[in-house]
Amino acid sequence: MKFLTTYLQPGEEIMYRARIHIFLFLQPAILLAIGFMCYFDEMKITHYLGITLLFLGLVSLVQRVLVKVGSVYAVTNKRVIIKTGVISRRTVELVLAKCEGIQVVQGIAGRIFGYGSIVVTTGGATNCYYYVANPFRFKRAINIQIR
Repeated sequence: MKFLTTYLQPGEEIMYRARIHIFLFLQPAILLAIGFMCYFDEMKITHYLGITLLFLGLVSLVQRVLVKVGSVYAVTNKRVIIKTGVISRRTVELVLAKCEGIQVVQGIAGRIFGYGSIVVTTGGATNCYYYVANPFRFKRAINIQIR
C-alpha cells in the first residue's frame, strides 16, 4: 500500500483496489500435501519422491508469496495502476481516457471460486494478470471511473 500512496499524483484518489485470490496457493499446497504423504512412506523410492515434491512445493510457495506481496491492482479517479514484482518491478498505467479494452477471462474454477484473469489492451500491447479476486468488480470500477 505504501507504493500506491507514494505513487499517486496530486488530486488523485484510490477508488478500488483489487486483490490476488487465495486460489493462487492451491498448486503449492497440493505439492506439499503429496510430498508429505510420499515422504513418510516406507519405500525408498517414494521417500525420495516425497523429498523432491516437498522441495518443489516450497519453491512454488515462496514464488507465489512473492507474487501476492508484490502485486498491486488499483483504480483511481484518473488511471488504472497495475504493479507486479518485488525485486524487479513492472508497472502498467492506463489513463482512463485512453482505455482501449479490459477483458476478463474466467474458467469454470474461476467462476466457482471468484477469481479470473484480467487482460489489459493499450495501443497494441497486451498484458495479462492472473488470479485476480473479483475481476468483474475491478472491470466495473474502471467503467464507473470512465463515465
